[in-house]
Amino acid sequence: MGEAATRTEDTDRDSKQIATVLIVDDTPANLTLLSGMLLERGYVVKVATHGKRALAIAAASKPDLVMLDITMPEMDGYEVCRELKARPETRDVPVLFLSALDEVGDKLQAFRAGGVDYVTKPFHVEEVLARVETQVRLSKLQRALERRERELQQQNAELARRNGELLAAQKRTDRVFATLADVLPGRTLDGKYKLEHRIGEGGFGAVFRGKHVTLGRDVAIKVFKPARGNDSAEGLERFRREGATACRLDHPNVVQVLDSAISDEGIAYLVMELLEGRSLSEELKASGSLPVRRALEIAIPVCEVLAAAAERGMVHRDIKPANVFLHRGHEGEIVKVVDFGIAKLLGESPDGTSDEVTRSGVIVGSPSYMAPERMLHSEYDDRADVYSLGVVLYQMITGHLPYEEAGRNFAALALRAVSEDPPALTTWVPDLPRHVESQVLAAMDKRVDSRPRAEQFAIALRLLRASLDGLLPGEPGPDGTPNSAPTFKEGARR
Repeated sequence: MGEAATRTEDTDRDSKQIATVLIVDDTPANLTLLSGMLLERGYVVKVATHGKRALAIAAASKPDLVMLDITMPEMDGYEVCRELKARPETRDVPVLFLSALDEVGDKLQAFRAGGVDYVTKPFHVEEVLARVETQVRLSKLQRALERRERELQQQNAELARRNGELLAAQKRTDRVFATLADVLPGRTLDGKYKLEHRIGEGGFGAVFRGKHVTLGRDVAIKVFKPARGNDSAEGLERFRREGATACRLDHPNVVQVLDSAISDEGIAYLVMELLEGRSLSEELKASGSLPVRRALEIAIPVCEVLAAAAERGMVHRDIKPANVFLHRGHEGEIVKVVDFGIAKLLGESPDGTSDEVTRSGVIVGSPSYMAPERMLHSEYDDRADVYSLGVVLYQMITGHLPYEEAGRNFAALALRAVSEDPPALTTWVPDLPRHVESQVLAAMDKRVDSRPRAEQFAIALRLLRASLDGLLPGEPGPDGTPNSAPTFKEGARR
């Protein structure tokens, strides 16, 4: 019998809650007694008077349970049991020994042969029925689990196949885009923007240094990688319609978006102010960690951007060191937040209730910095960005990510971020003032309602910086020196 037919028979039998019991005994009186009591309870009964006949019956139609005597001609019960367990089609059938042999050695030999239970003769009917019912129930549960495991294996195989196809398609797209990016320098988009050389790249595309041909102004041009959602006529038209509007936030600490368009060749691009300097990510790679005051000087303008965005109902969704740029302007360093609104441009719903995957198939947000509510696909607002900024602050001050042991395993990272508190910052920086640590951990509170809004957190960070400069009194620390600033709630009331 084929595997598919066997599985169908098993499924039908389970659905009817009928069990088949094979009784093997060379004594007709025992067969009659056992068959009668099992038939009365609704079991399907098959009988065999010797071992070879029992093996043939079991091979033709697998029973749910075998009740096996030991003393029989030609093959004793131990041999029959060992043979059943040796055959793939019957190895999982439970065997209940029913014998007049009652020595401990006999029972041990039965269990070693593969039996699951042992009843001595003379037996009590109700006891035998109870043991049969238990073993049949366990057998059915085992079969159901195995069937479910087969289904999961099939589903996983199908998922792996589809993921492989998607990965292969993505790799082909990446290769095509890499070739395109290599030949773009020197090209002029729409007769206005000349691409010079590549200065950056990421999951969404590549950034080129360029020049506005008519004005002679140096600009940065982000060219988007073709992907599901922006590779169709409808997707390109939506990009053209929304364009820079989705990315434009009038704030001195947000990179200015000057233009957006779809070129005649079908290339989606944004034109932005050209920044000079390096990203916070590069800064941290070079230095490992930053002094607390330096970290605050970077975090405060970022938080003010988040507060301004929140007033307009906007959420960045991907605050991380790579999206914070330390721009060298004419008047010194200016912190700039980049990629504001890219999620909306790529197709993510702007209301904070959508799924976390854009039409391009890219998860918007970096898992190491992502708020727990976003990992759980719950509703979120600007407090999700505050959480991400808290993680950035944690990293700037300590030189470590809070759950860095989880690596790139999203499931492991999500589990820890949702269920575990991060290690104390003093684990890495023992002399860190406690009010600094408390403010960072407040931003990373797993409970959304206990986490500050962006405006509140910006106030708390400014007060924190003032306390470090000695402009505000703090609560006395363990050594009696003031080292604690107001909490974000106290700051918000001031």
